[in-house]
Amino acid sequence: MFGKDITVINKYIDKDRKTQYKVSYIKGFWSSSKAISINGTLLQSSDNLTAVILMNELNQDKQSYKEPKEFEKKQEGWTLKEDDYLVKGIVNDFTTITKLVENYRDTMKITKVSTNDFGSEDMWNFEITGE
Repeated sequence: MFGKDITVINKYIDKDRKTQYKVSYIKGFWSSSKAISINGTLLQSSDNLTAVILMNELNQDKQSYKEPKEFEKKQEGWTLKEDDYLVKGIVNDFTTITKLVENYRDTMKITKVSTNDFGSEDMWNFEITGE
């Protein structure tokens, strides 16, 4: 269930004050559900995207998870924070966010990261939602 490839694209500002991106690959679970809501007389369609990443698997690879503030300092490993991107599958040709969104159907801009660290440690996870 949690063996799906997910690409994490973290944005950071380098020492020359330029926006840069770091690409990392992890395993997780990806879910998408189409929904339609009625707002007055307007029908609105939305795609609720969710990814779940188990915490106990985070540091088993070479690029370990870092808290957002720690990632900002050194840009080592990878992190989960608002306005970064997740992509279902492996992205080998990342150049810009615009091209990423154009070329990959299952792309999520992170809007919320929930830490679920209750119950059995084997089930502790990050639940990421986005648009």
